[in-house]
Amino acid sequence: MLQSRRERNKSNTLARLLDAARQLFAEKGVTGTTIDDITDRADVGRATFFNYFQSKDAVLQALWIEQVSNFSVTVDEQLALRLSTGKRIENLFRAFEAGTAKWPDYLKAVTGELEREWNTQATGRYRLERFHAALAPLIEAGIVQGDMRTDYAADFLIQMIGSAYLSVVRYWRLYPDDDLPARITETTRFLSEVIRPVAKAGTPT
Repeated sequence: MLQSRRERNKSNTLARLLDAARQLFAEKGVTGTTIDDITDRADVGRATFFNYFQSKDAVLQALWIEQVSNFSVTVDEQLALRLSTGKRIENLFRAFEAGTAKWPDYLKAVTGELEREWNTQATGRYRLERFHAALAPLIEAGIVQGDMRTDYAADFLIQMIGSAYLSVVRYWRLYPDDDLPARITETTRFLSEVIRPVAKAGTPT
């Protein structure tokens, strides 16, 4: 269905506001950026900003939803390929690595601020559940294709793999001199070993 002119204008304005926020968060950090900074960069008025967002935190939430949506797209892309689950997991980590090369300052600013907000129980639970839901199809597909262990519940495996992913993100932000490609190689090699199906007694490994 074609968008009306009004809908196109709304979409364009929203995109300008989010683009402005991305640029400014990269340049000045989240706390150093004001709503006026965003509206000036997007070339819109304050009233227009509040038609889309209640606060700067709402902008941050929209950018987080965008990140999770992109993560889901990457999961879907991996599921469309004939790959082992271990390789698909590695490719998810490599997609993050590619993002750090393309938008390093933006990702550092946003992931740091988002982590602070995770300390709020309701927000933290909501975001963790959304992230796990995005990761779940990959793990479930691995169980179906037989290269994921089944002696643990799928939800537990999703939690452990998700925790490893978030740990790599956090380590990259806190230790800028760390070798991210090597850390991803080590982490995903470990995960591939951990998720491997456990041979039954009497079955050759």
